[in-house]
Amino acid sequence: MTRVWLTPWEWACCGDPFAVGDEVDFGIRSRESVLLVDALGTELASSVDALESHHEHEYADRVRGMVAAVQEVTHEVVERTIQVSSRPGRPHESVTFEPVPDTTRLQAVAGVRLPVDRVVARRAELEGAPTDRPRRSRVGWLVDVEEPPTEGERKRSGTAG
Repeated sequence: MTRVWLTPWEWACCGDPFAVGDEVDFGIRSRESVLLVDALGTELASSVDALESHHEHEYADRVRGMVAAVQEVTHEVVERTIQVSSRPGRPHESVTFEPVPDTTRLQAVAGVRLPVDRVVARRAELEGAPTDRPRRSRVGWLVDVEEPPTEGERKRSGTAG
């Protein structure tokens, strides 16, 4: 089993939807899970085998196989609206999101990429909501992929043929 990390920004614009049981072919940009320690914490980051990307031109590595499980990773953030003065006399509002430590949560989900109508409904729900309030924010997905055995593994187990 290979655990692959997917980031929301990679999947916000493109990437085919997939569900548990589907075959996938992920381009891998790195096998260095240490890159995720700040976002996920040491223990959870150490469970990740590969970091997916589909915005690269070439990949040195790939993960191919059947999706065995998908978990959405969220953490609590505090959303704050602040006044920013980028030009004298013309302030505007900006929204910041401050992560709340030790609030990472995993939730099993059926797949990746929600239908558009659910995303629109969620945005409408947040409009006019008070600021300086905690809420859950998606950090990414952990996708467990069952890769087929390699030729060498099949030969060693006597199932080559």
